Amino acid sequence: MVETRDISTHGFYFNIAHAFQVGTEFEFSISLPIEVTGATQAYVSGKARAVRVEETGESNPGWSGVGAIIESYQISRGELGKS
Repeated sequence: MVETRDISTHGFYFNIAHAFQVGTEFEFSISLPIEVTGATQAYVSGKARAVRVEETGESNPGWSGVGAIIESYQISRGELGKS
């Protein structure tokens, strides 16, 4: 589990305690805050690709900051995995 720092319609940035390389393709699922979606929990899931990887510095040794572009996605409401 990771926490996103920034998110937009085309991509997102997150910190993770794993090595990542530019070009790495991965699947993601993001829980959107109820303050944004209203009374029902919503999730965005899909496929993304790392386009920027940087060390997060001495405050989090071994962690990487990853900028990813969203290649495909779907939005669901309610419990994760259910439409």
